[in-house]
Order: sequence, then C-alpha cells, then structure tokens
Amino acid sequence: MRVLVLGGGVFLGAAVVDSALAAGHDVTVFNRGRSRREWPSGVEALVGDRRGDLAPLRGRRFDGVVDTCGYVPADVRAGIAALQSACERYCFVSSVSAYASFAEARESDPLAPADGIADDDRDLAHYGPQKAACEQAITAAFGARTLVVRPGLVVGPRDPTGRFSHWPWRALAGGDILVPDVPVETPLQWIDVRDLADWIVHALASGRAGAYNAVGPQDGSTGNWQALLEGCIDASRRRGAAPLRFVPVGEAFLLAQGVAPWSELPLWLASSDPSARDFARIDGARAVAAGLVTRPLAETIEAVLDEAPGLLDDDPRRRGKLTPAREAALIGAWLDAAAAQRGALAVVRGERR
Repeated sequence: MRVLVLGGGVFLGAAVVDSALAAGHDVTVFNRGRSRREWPSGVEALVGDRRGDLAPLRGRRFDGVVDTCGYVPADVRAGIAALQSACERYCFVSSVSAYASFAEARESDPLAPADGIADDDRDLAHYGPQKAACEQAITAAFGARTLVVRPGLVVGPRDPTGRFSHWPWRALAGGDILVPDVPVETPLQWIDVRDLADWIVHALASGRAGAYNAVGPQDGSTGNWQALLEGCIDASRRRGAAPLRFVPVGEAFLLAQGVAPWSELPLWLASSDPSARDFARIDGARAVAAGLVTRPLAETIEAVLDEAPGLLDDDPRRRGKLTPAREAALIGAWLDAAAAQRGALAVVRGERR
C-alpha cells in the first residue's frame, strides 16, 4: 500500500510512519519540514504546507492518506482539493472531543456544532467543534472512502504533552505525591500511541470506512485511577526508585487553591464538572470489533519511564504541571487543615461528654 502521512514528524504521525514501514508499506510524508528532518530508510519526504503550498502533491497517487494534523476546516479543505482524486481512502484522525456530549458516546451520536465559528478559527476553546467540522468536510468530499478515527487521550513514548507521563515520572522521583482524592474505581481512558498507529494502518489496509472511537484500555480492570497509580508504584520499584507515598487531597481543597484540573494535575477532572462523569466512558466496541488491540498498562509505563533519564527541569513536557515546590506546599496545607479539623472535632466531642 502506498501511504501518504500528512504530518508524520511528531508523536502519532511518527508512530504511523513507523507502523506503516513495519507492515511493509511504501510511506511518503508531507509537512513543513520543521519538526523533523531525518527519516527512516525508505520514507519519501515532501516539504510543503497544507495551508497553501501543495505543489509537491500535484500528480501523485496514493492508496491511503493518514491526516494526523488537521484541525481547522480551512486547512482540511485545501488538502481535499489536492487529494480528492489522488487517493483511494482518506483517514482523518479526529477526537472524541468532536462529540456534542461525552455520555457513553457512540459513533452515531451527534457531533458538536460549529455554527458561527470561522473556518480558520484556531482558538483551542473551539477544538471539538472544529474537529467535527473537519470530519464533515472530509466525509462530504470522500464519501464512503472516508475513515474517521476518534481517539481520546493518546499516551506513550514521545508524547509532547506529558499528561499521562507525569504520573510514572513523578513516581520515579519518590517522596510524597499529591493525588486527587477520588474513588479508586474512577474510570480513566487512554490509548498507547503505538497501538493507535498500528490499528490505523491496519484499518486503512483493510478498507475500513466510517467512524471509530479508538479508546482503551480494553481490560476494564486497568482503566481507573487505582490501576494507574499501582502500575506506577510497581514500575518505580522495579527501577530502584526512592520510597513514595501517595497523599490523597480533597477536590474542593484543590479547586479552592486554584489547581487546574487536567493541565496542572494531569488526568484529573473534578467530579463537580458534569463532563467529568462521562469523559472516560466513551464506547470503543466498534473499533475493537474491527481489530483494535491495546497493550498492557505496564508496557506503556515502562516506555514512558525509558524517557525519564533525559528529562530536564525545563523540559516542555513538564510545563504547566505541579512544580515540586507547589506540590509540597499543597500537601502541607492539606495535612495542616486535616489536623486542625480533627482537633476541632475532638473539642466538640469533648464538650458533648
């Protein structure tokens, strides 16, 4: 199969390139040449810009296109004009954020409306509606030749956000670790970038079409806070890390202290947020039936920890997360407040005797 990857320089795009090569396909990448200049043997690199400089694609034909970086309809439509008659199948990587509601979202559920949002609006507040609008533009152009993949949280090696990675890295450092005080069975969903890439290549080669929620893990016993934290403990111990202790801190306290859910304290969504109840309950059964397989959590954690020795304090993947000083201050304040509360209760109980 002749595969064109739009992007391909970082994270999912790079994983798709690796997966397609491993499966024996011919791979061409098209991007601006900024994030990556060296490619594996056998990769043809075309330099251009999907926003206007599409000349390198002129006259080319591909069996499949994987679009890993389409975000706004204006950019996507420019690519459509160049590729509509030049490929057999178009795979667009969208997001579960494209849904109007997360409530156990299935592929046939309504998408977020983009009414009133300009085609070239890049405000991240409009991320979901813009992804939905991209889906609609591509489906209108390619029809039954369209494959739409809606992943949730994509994690694993080379993740530029460091959201999932925060927890294995933090466990490796040891000491007192702040965690949100939520029920241990609170669900979490993620998919290892390598599993997602493998399935995208497989689905494209198999002629799959339509929309699929690419979420995991498929083993329900591992998709929760308890499994994640225990997995981090086990992996850190195997690597001889310093002793650690998880300190559960109340959600109301965290919010009162201005801790930003999801970004500053990764993967945590406050239970007072209505969307938090459904974000990790996306229905992935259709993709599983189409061959999606997710690896054990331990493998993902180990791959993330393999990157830890090269981390620096100013690593961009650490930015915006709890700093050691703020984490320690929050834990101290929480424990002091808890001790004061216990003291107040003891006084009240004493007065009642």
